[in-house]
Amino acid sequence: MRDILWILLTAIALTYAIALAGLYWLQGRLVYPLEQIEAFKNPDLEAQTEPVRITTEDGLELTMRYRAPQEKTAPTVILFHGNGEDLAQRGHIALEMIEAGYGVLLAEYRGYSGNPGRPHEAGLYADARAAHAYAYARSSNIALHGYSLGSGVAVQLASEAKISALMLEAPFTSIVDVAAKRFWLFPVRLLARDRYESLSKIASVRAPLLIYGGTKDGVIPPAHFQRIFDAARGDKRLALIEDADHLDVWTMGGREHVMQFLASLQPARDTLQA
Repeated sequence: MRDILWILLTAIALTYAIALAGLYWLQGRLVYPLEQIEAFKNPDLEAQTEPVRITTEDGLELTMRYRAPQEKTAPTVILFHGNGEDLAQRGHIALEMIEAGYGVLLAEYRGYSGNPGRPHEAGLYADARAAHAYAYARSSNIALHGYSLGSGVAVQLASEAKISALMLEAPFTSIVDVAAKRFWLFPVRLLARDRYESLSKIASVRAPLLIYGGTKDGVIPPAHFQRIFDAARGDKRLALIEDADHLDVWTMGGREHVMQFLASLQPARDTLQA
């Protein structure tokens, strides 16, 4: 009986060790599941934006898409997409912002949409800085919009760059917090290479802030939205969209909150410039 118990415990320990090693080895695929997606699949967006090549601080040339604002004083919104998307899947938001007269830069990450390099946290921050530099050279009125993984990229950029506004759709406090709940059996906090610690950074953001997300988000618990909002300082707004999940926040009511937020910023900027 003792031998059987010992064999059983050994088998459990080996299985756990193999699973732990697999989780560590595959975490890049879990965080960046659509790395190397190639196709741009939004003809309407392609017709209304132009491809631009932007060089990062570590020498990668990334292809993004850009449309200048109708008026020079209008904001240019940099859109940072989620981990399971390419930039085309932010197309519905970009097209509505273009229709409203705003400029748009659809940021793309290394390793996505045929871009060179492999995605990782420091790399995506470098990609964001390059996107901001490109947009800022054409307009000093820059707003950031980050969705899911893109919220972590946007918060980092907002903490270090000059911007006019920050919008976070379905943001997390950190990647580690999300993973620790999902993979509760494993010491995720010790294993994670990429962390995207937005909660510890948000207080350093001085630009007006809008956080919005769905009350039925099954990927990022709505409690994350509240914690980031509570930690933020200054002009901040929180919109919880009833019955929206992780994928339909914009269409379920998020659009109205974003457009009202952006519109409310323009009078203050016009007064400052007068």
